[in-house]
This record gives sequence, structure tokens and C-alpha cells, in this order.
Amino acid sequence: MKITLYPYQPFEIKSHKITVFSTSSAEVYTKMIAGIKEQQDVVKVSDDQYQVMEITKAIIFGGEVSTIDLNKLFQSRLTKKIIGDLSDGQIQKLNQLDTEMRTAILDIAFMYDISLDVNQEWDIARTIKFFNLTFSNVVQGNSYGIIESIVLTASELNETKIIVLMNVSHYLSISQFNELVRLVATLDVKLFIIEFSEIIYAKKYQNCRYYHIDNDYIEWRYE
Repeated sequence: MKITLYPYQPFEIKSHKITVFSTSSAEVYTKMIAGIKEQQDVVKVSDDQYQVMEITKAIIFGGEVSTIDLNKLFQSRLTKKIIGDLSDGQIQKLNQLDTEMRTAILDIAFMYDISLDVNQEWDIARTIKFFNLTFSNVVQGNSYGIIESIVLTASELNETKIIVLMNVSHYLSISQFNELVRLVATLDVKLFIIEFSEIIYAKKYQNCRYYHIDNDYIEWRYE
């Protein structure tokens, strides 16, 4: 897939290799983010055949790591996946446990001299939602844990959209970033990182597909 910020040539994003886009131009940085968020019509996303795609259907925008809510990003899709992966035996067991819970609640209700009933309709999604399946607080309190969870979850969900994160270098050490590079190399996940940077870090991103636009709007490519 490709992200194009006019008037520059497309930036390529493929699985197994992180794409980093950095710029020392505040104008370019603002335009890239505004375009991806569809606040300005300056960014286009296309497939490998250069067919333009709707941004909402092509991108998952995570933004700054410190503001990412993993549950908001993935909870509903994880619930659907869990439901789809349940075996017949697991469904029967959950149904049985649900019946036992409803019976126990009715037994308590019968203690009162009033007519009470419970909803007998069983819904797997509602059951899972009731137990509030969420990402661990330990993971959500750690920057690398958040990013690792994003790429691992995207892989588990067979996500084909481009995951866009901002200023990852602010949150990870060099060793952590290198570990992220190694992890993404094993996964069928497309990761696009936007950085505001005064310096070209060709060596740091030598194992990534790296693009930089400087203050003079000159583009540097390290593919």
C-alpha cells in the first residue's frame, strides 16, 4: 500500500518492515497528520496497483502512544473474533453457565413476595461484554507494551489496514525500537510511523523504509 502527501511521490508501506516518515518542517508534519485524519484533502492512500482507497478503510490511526486506548482501538473486533473462534463445546458450556447464573438469580428473587423474572434470551457477545474483556493494565501502562500489543493484536485479527503511530521515538529506547523492528519483521502487519525530527536518522532507521522531508521541503529516501 502507499500513502501520498502531495506533491511528493508515494511512500510505500508493506508488511514485515516498518515505514518511518519524518520531517523537520512543521507545515509538512501538520499536513501529513491532518490529511490522514481527513481534516485536509492532502493525503491519498492507494493499494499496490495505485487504486485510491477510502482513508477510513485503509488506515487505523493510533496517534501518540501516550493517548492510545487499546480497548477502544480493538475491543469490539476482539470480541467478534473470540465469538467466531468458539467451538461448539465452548458455546454449549457458556450457555450452560449462563443458565445456571439466571437460575441462581431467580432463586434469590423468589425470596420476595413480588413477581420477578429475568431475560432468558442468551447472547454470546453480551455475555463477553458483561465480563469486560480488556487489555491488562500492566500492558497499558508501558509504552513498548502498548505498541507491541497493537502490532500483535493487528496480526491476530489479520488486519490489512495501515497502522499509523506518531513520534514513537519519544517513547522507546533504541533497544526497544530495534526489538519492535524485529517483531514486525515476523508479522503480516503494516506499520507507518510519523516523526517530527530536525535530524535525518538514516542509521537509526536502517532496517526500516525511511523517508524524510527537511525544512527546505527536500525529500530524502532510504528504501
